[in-house]
Parts: sequence; C-alpha cells; structure tokens
Amino acid sequence: MFPSLRNNERTIYSYVTTLIVLLNPQNMLEAGQIIPIKFRDREFRAIIIDPDGLGHNQPTIGLGYRSMSRHTDVPLTTLVKRVIELTDENEDSEGSGKFLKLPSGKLFKVVQILGNDNNTYQVIEATDWVELARDWAKKPGKLGTKAKNGLIDFLAWFAAEGLYAEAYTFLKETYTRGDSERIQQWLVARQAGKPTRKDWAYAISEQGGNSPFKYGKWTNYVYRGLFGMDAAEMKRIWEAPVSGSRHIARNYIPESLGVDMVAYCEKLVSVLEMDDLERAHDEAIRLTQMKFRQRMNTDKLGG
Repeated sequence: MFPSLRNNERTIYSYVTTLIVLLNPQNMLEAGQIIPIKFRDREFRAIIIDPDGLGHNQPTIGLGYRSMSRHTDVPLTTLVKRVIELTDENEDSEGSGKFLKLPSGKLFKVVQILGNDNNTYQVIEATDWVELARDWAKKPGKLGTKAKNGLIDFLAWFAAEGLYAEAYTFLKETYTRGDSERIQQWLVARQAGKPTRKDWAYAISEQGGNSPFKYGKWTNYVYRGLFGMDAAEMKRIWEAPVSGSRHIARNYIPESLGVDMVAYCEKLVSVLEMDDLERAHDEAIRLTQMKFRQRMNTDKLGG
C-alpha cells in the first residue's frame, strides 16, 4: 500500500497522469508502460507499476537506479550494492522480496517489472525515492561528499514546487496543471540564470576596475535600464507584487519574466565583448527590450 501523497508528490503524479492520457487517449494503461517525463528542468524515464494504484487510471510510477543515480549523484554501484533480498513464509508478504537498505536501517521496496519494451526493470516507487533521499541525507553513513550534496540538491529541487502547491491549494482550494506549469517555468528560469551570470561576472571582474562594489553597481545598472529601479527595489516588489501605487501595478513585470530578462541581458554583455562596459550594458539592455517586447507590451518595459 502506497502512502498518501504530499502536494509536491501529487504534482508529479498529476503531471504524469495527464501526460499518459495525452499519449494514450484510450486510457489503456498497463503495468510496465514506459513514460518519458520532463519535470521542470530534469528528465526521467518512469515506468508504470500499477495502472490503478492511486485510483482508476491513476497509476503509481517507479524510477530505476540509473535515473536516480543521475539526478542525485549517488553512484549506481552504491545503489545496487545496497539492495538485499528478504524471505518470508508468506511469499506474497510485503516483508519479502528485494529492498534497498539505507545506513539508517530503513528499507525501500524494489519492484521488478517487465517493461513494454520486453526489458526487465528494477524500480522504486517515485515517492519512496523522495523519502529515501531525505533519510539518506540525514544519515549518510560512508556516502561521499558529492553524493551527499546531490541528495540535498535533489530534495531542494523537489521541495520548491511543493511549497507553492501547498500555498495555491490553501488560497484557491485547488492546484491545477496550469499552476504547475507556470511555477515550473519560473523555477527553471531562476536556476537557468545562475551559470549565465558567471560569464557576466567574469566580464565585470576583467573590466570593472578595483572597486569592491563593482558587481552591485553594474547589477543596478541592468535593473535600472530594464525596469527603471535598482535591484533591491525591484526584488521588494516581486516579494509583494502590485501592492501599492497604480503606476507599479500598471507596469508590473512578473518575476519569472524579469529573471529571464536579467539573465538574457547579462549574457549579452559577456557575448558582446566590448571594451567599454557602459556601452556594452546599454546595447545589451536595448537588445533585451527589443526581444522581450514580444512577450510584454512596450509600456510594461518602459520603452
């Protein structure tokens, strides 16, 4: 029997179920059916364990060792070595079969299932993987630093949408696929900007002089050019959107779009490779406004 699902866990299941219905309009779900999932910025290869595990046409899904090794940085060999086999007088008992045993002693059921590609898979139910990562991160045993950090990063990635799912459910008494997609896009945008900013920071370090405040100066230059205000002020508005003046409400730019704009603009600064930083930023701001006018009207960009 599978545990009741938290909102972030339900999000994965609702997303997968919707995908399955779209791919299989006759709703003929079957055990072993392989489903490629892109959830936020990560790709999984899931397999249906029980087509009606959570209710009619509400399947339970499993993920294999290789998939979770890739997303947690726990070596595949480490996962495989931790699988044990238990026997019970009653072969159908939940206490018999294969289990992945953690340093804490906790056991997670391993399901062997024939896929519809005629390959045999050993998988662990999706919500169990989350609980497994949580338990292993708390009591890592001899797990290496990279793997421990990978478990923590996986949990942080997974938990982020759950917080929003809880909030949306409280505020709206529902959490739709549309909500999920919008939040996924926003979270991906926030993460995508991080590596891009390294290129911009390198340009600032090379050309921005010796002032310890140079990064803040040019960050504010970008924000003033794009949004008409410093970064701190813009972020305060994002934390409490469109509360206050009608001017802010009329020209409000949602954080998901704003993060995209800043990342795009900073990337352009590094790509342009101009000797004059101010000129490079001005040109990057201009080109960013041109690009994003396709998604917002001119007034909202202050152009």
